[in-house]
Amino acid sequence: MPFRQALSEIPEHLKPFIAHQDASLYTPIDHASWRYILRISRRFFSEHAHAKYLRGLEETGISHERIPLVSEMDEKLKRFGWRAVPVSGFIPPSVFMEFQSLGILPIACEMRTLEHLAYTPAPDIVHEAAGHAPIIADPEYSQYLRNYGEVSRKAIFSSQDIKLFEAIRDLSDIKEDPRSTSDDVARAQHARCF
Repeated sequence: MPFRQALSEIPEHLKPFIAHQDASLYTPIDHASWRYILRISRRFFSEHAHAKYLRGLEETGISHERIPLVSEMDEKLKRFGWRAVPVSGFIPPSVFMEFQSLGILPIACEMRTLEHLAYTPAPDIVHEAAGHAPIIADPEYSQYLRNYGEVSRKAIFSSQDIKLFEAIRDLSDIKEDPRSTSDDVARAQHARCF
């Protein structure tokens, strides 16, 4: 399956959402967290996931020893007719879906904090890289994702949809910010978006 879109040919309106992955920002604790999560995940998914998922971890260039570079994953995903771009946190759903329809996986570069090791409310590299990328190695699922992205990106988003997205993004950012207080979280949880 040939890749349909060169990264240099990404539509101009999508380029502002592409970020730079600065691997020097990942601390030894971040890499240790990554190793721990991948070790636990491999054990769980070896019993509860499709076999293609575990093979896909290897096939898509996801290291078990360190947080992967999106550029390395991009090279591996080319074999499956996909690409990868780094993004920062939440991007609008329509943007995510348009990337997906083009066969480009947006990968949030942030690493979850120790306080949110099991689950983070914000997009992060664990969820994006180790969660989404491996199954792209399956040709049927890969095509399904593209088709889903194509249909979804054409959906009409209302102003209420946008407000809801912004409220969820803000709440996630507040929950991930170590400086946030419980009052900050409570205010964000009770904020009305309509």
